[in-house]
Amino acid sequence: MANAKTPRVCPPELHGALDTGLVVALALAPAAFPPGTPRVATTACYLLMLGLWLLSQLTCYPFGSACVIRYSVHGILEVALAPILIALPWLLGFADSPVALAVFVAAGVATLLLGLSAWGRRDEREAPHQPPIDRGARPPHQGV
Repeated sequence: MANAKTPRVCPPELHGALDTGLVVALALAPAAFPPGTPRVATTACYLLMLGLWLLSQLTCYPFGSACVIRYSVHGILEVALAPILIALPWLLGFADSPVALAVFVAAGVATLLLGLSAWGRRDEREAPHQPPIDRGARPPHQGV
């Protein structure tokens, strides 16, 4: 488990920019699918894009719109999602479409790397503020 002094591999600002790049790449990927690619591949690509965009919008980091999901949880969700993305072409039956297969494998690897990069030092917005502990010490101006 990381402590407060462990630096992140990737700062939240860069992670958010890379998340946005992945979402844009997934939005554009179906345009590169050759004719005859099963429709399920295109649909899965758009659903994946929408899901990753929603995850980004709900994450507590500079690219998020609402602070609902902690940045570290965002990373855990990405790591958990990565093997599913890689397996989707076989699960949905479009593994024989090389371009769609490459898109999902690349998206899975990118998601895994992004998720792993989110582990490390906790963001200040993640940790609830705790007031200092009063141990009964008197301020210097009160004397003994």
